[in-house]
Amino acid sequence: MTKNLSLYLILGISLVVLISHSANATAQEPSIPSWIKNNAKYWSQGQIEDSDFTKGIEYLINQGIMKIPQTKPNANQSNGIPSWIKNNAKYWSEGQIDDSEFVKGIEYLVSNGVIAVNTVQCDPILWEHVYHPQRLNIIEVCTQVSGTIENIREEPDGDYHIRLALDLEYQDMVNQANVDQQHGDLVLELICQNPVEQQDAIQSCQDFRYIINVPPVGTHVLVTGSYVLDLEHGSWAEIHPVTAIQEILPNGTVSANTATVQKTTNKPQAPSGTLRMDLAEHDYITRGTVQEMTVEVSDGTNPVSGAAVSVHVTYASGDTTKDFSGVTDSNGAFELSWTIGGNSKPGIFQVDIDATKDGYIPAHQTFSFEVVSAS
Repeated sequence: MTKNLSLYLILGISLVVLISHSANATAQEPSIPSWIKNNAKYWSQGQIEDSDFTKGIEYLINQGIMKIPQTKPNANQSNGIPSWIKNNAKYWSEGQIDDSEFVKGIEYLVSNGVIAVNTVQCDPILWEHVYHPQRLNIIEVCTQVSGTIENIREEPDGDYHIRLALDLEYQDMVNQANVDQQHGDLVLELICQNPVEQQDAIQSCQDFRYIINVPPVGTHVLVTGSYVLDLEHGSWAEIHPVTAIQEILPNGTVSANTATVQKTTNKPQAPSGTLRMDLAEHDYITRGTVQEMTVEVSDGTNPVSGAAVSVHVTYASGDTTKDFSGVTDSNGAFELSWTIGGNSKPGIFQVDIDATKDGYIPAHQTFSFEVVSAS
């Protein structure tokens, strides 16, 4: 018995406009991916379910590859799939009939309510968590592409940066910047996947994670997301942010979208490192002269700018103290100076320093210097 197609959305009127995916000025009509025709063949032979075949048709319509004229559902909807539809799928997959003949069968399924088209959907909440969104020039708010994963790496901004070798029909979506800087691949940016170390990106992913199970290098995948040009990287082309990555299986079916949102409200951002401090000062100084200090804050490797520094100085007498505060500059330095009174008690002066910055484990350190009498 022929199974009914799974209904994803109730389709009242279906009107699909051909969309060009080209990042260049010349528009080119996209071709039908080979895995779609394989899907049609397997479906006609009963090797895959109706729902899997439906996904392929939805993909073609959403991409504008298959144009379905405006149709209205028939009041007398049919629940069965005529045998000639599957025959058409077989003939189409083998090249015995052209696309227009196959489209007639799909029109029949749509107009009779047997198949409903699920439009491509991108999660709009993701744009609320893209840092510096003005750096991205949006070409298409939501689209899909297919290709093979060539490289995966974690970025300090919490994203996965993935290079996708596009299938032939999508290769016009990359530009010269992709060729020069990304081995000719399309860039995929999966935002808020990992702990954020980059300071200007911390706020965007605060209390939010969008978890996508990333398939390994070499996997053939279908990717859903926004098609943009990254103006900070020579305007190379990206899918950014990515809503879903779904594996295209050997039989042509597409795996389920397993992306999930994790809200981590009231949970602190994972520290990206521990602050470390060094102090440059006069180890010995005469009463009545100026003590100059430079507090240097780093993460152990690189200077940390914008760290809040507080300095508390206790004189040798124990009765006098001095307090200073400020923020480290672009070199991770905070400078201060003051005059030690001519009547101050000689001896060891203690310096307590604290440094803090969001995303880092705070640091506290104690230094000392000696004040001597004038000879």
